[in-house]
Amino acid sequence: MVLSGSANLSCNRDGDCSPAVSLSVQLRPASNLSLSLGPSVSHDQNGFQYVTTVPDPTATACYGNRYVFADLAQNSLAMNARFNVTFSPNLTLELFMQPLIASGDYSRYKEFAAPRGLRRLVYGVDVGTDSIMPGNASQGVRDSIFIDPDGGGPATRFVIVDPSFTLRSLRGNAVLRWEYRPGSTLYLVWTRSGSSSLMRGAIDFGDDARALFRGPSENIFLVKVNYWLGI
Repeated sequence: MVLSGSANLSCNRDGDCSPAVSLSVQLRPASNLSLSLGPSVSHDQNGFQYVTTVPDPTATACYGNRYVFADLAQNSLAMNARFNVTFSPNLTLELFMQPLIASGDYSRYKEFAAPRGLRRLVYGVDVGTDSIMPGNASQGVRDSIFIDPDGGGPATRFVIVDPSFTLRSLRGNAVLRWEYRPGSTLYLVWTRSGSSSLMRGAIDFGDDARALFRGPSENIFLVKVNYWLGI
């Protein structure tokens, strides 16, 4: 058994931090068997994620446009798993699987106070007003955020559709290699790729883990044959 791991933490001047932890476990229970597992967890906090550009002639500081940003909190859970078995010098099997669950939650929509500056104005706190119209996730309707950038001023109110998400992805493949005669090989390959997404901006591990195996997927089967002529 071989164990290894890593952890890192990075922060910017605003105090937004991104910790990440990964672990690697390698097992060899027999001379012809090997198994490796590599789980990882990460969190990323970003206080100036670009969202959209809204034309507004009253936004003279930014040349007639409002560049909308938001806080974005991203979380991800992933696992790399490999299993190799050697039945004989001529027959081997390799398996690989990678489940991934990731989410992104947008909040605190804002704009920069001036070009080339760091000061940001949060709608509904530092400037203007904002309100949310809840959507209907079961019908595929996202939340809508209505923003009036200057309150009762001349600027036109605009709407942003909440881009928050949760992604569930499962990829895997299996490769069987058979050298049926010296220099001649047969490969049987199966590849699976599947993913699904939600409008939820947070991970629900139980529900998302079950959805990894229930979502739509694409399965590809390949056969490759090599024959050594020996001329």
